[in-house]
Amino acid sequence: MQKELDLVVYGSLNMDYVGYVEKLPKPGETLASNEFIVSPGGKAANQAVASAKLGAKTAMIGRVGNDQIGLSMKEELSKAHVDNECVTITEDVQTGIAMVWVNEAGGNSIVTYKGANENLTKDDIDKSVEKVTRSQGAILQLEMPKDVAQYTIETVSKQGKKVILNLAPIVDIENHYMKMIDLLIVNEPEAEFLAGNKVDSIESAKEAIHIISELGIEHIIITLGEQGAVFKSGNVIKHHAAPKVEAIDTTGAGDCFVGAVSYFWLRRNNLDEAVKHAIQVAALAVTKKGAINSLPTIKDYENFQKQINIDI
Repeated sequence: MQKELDLVVYGSLNMDYVGYVEKLPKPGETLASNEFIVSPGGKAANQAVASAKLGAKTAMIGRVGNDQIGLSMKEELSKAHVDNECVTITEDVQTGIAMVWVNEAGGNSIVTYKGANENLTKDDIDKSVEKVTRSQGAILQLEMPKDVAQYTIETVSKQGKKVILNLAPIVDIENHYMKMIDLLIVNEPEAEFLAGNKVDSIESAKEAIHIISELGIEHIIITLGEQGAVFKSGNVIKHHAAPKVEAIDTTGAGDCFVGAVSYFWLRRNNLDEAVKHAIQVAALAVTKKGAINSLPTIKDYENFQKQINIDI
């Protein structure tokens, strides 16, 4: 008998090549890094592992190349207890990579190569339906062809499951598909794209949420980095602050938030509570280096939340 799932995550798997520098380079500038690591990542893989480490029964849908990097990515998912059966090895295509620079404040600059991620097809989505039917919902981002992303939204929605969209990178998804979204998660630039207004504060984020909700989406989150997040659930709009931590590396922090908030929301159907906890989990993640390597386990979070007096 097949086990039930909490989440199915669609999207990208990359290997991250990360250099730590005093400051981010200017155009034409050459800098020497103080440290260099190779770390598994990719938005979808980060989100899948983030939710799994917190206790979610998670499956990943994506593509890697027929190379050592791709095999390593599949092994990394297995180590995190993520179902990787539908992570397809693609012949004659390289696994996706990301080149990351991280400055002393933990800020980063990233260049990606899509590689096998761009080969995700509607057939891959069709093959995943059995997993979707056993889940509560699905997460997707947009490091995949637009038509496949829209097909994924429609396919998950038709199964009566929750559709969670992280609009990253920015892609102009047609309104017909946006209306199928149950939970939309965006950062400031992504919120600006949808709302048409500058988003650089808590108040401007609240204004943007009003505008974005006119697309017909009931649950919306705008992440604000160290300022936490603003969310809308039904008629409630609220802000949760982030705890003060020493940021070492913010790579993957947004993905950590997406994976965490999705799991907590599906588990208890309470977005207020889910956002509060996901902010804490993401804050803990930035205190370590790497993307997947920095993602906290539920035990890590339990210890952290005792320090900040939050119950999970």
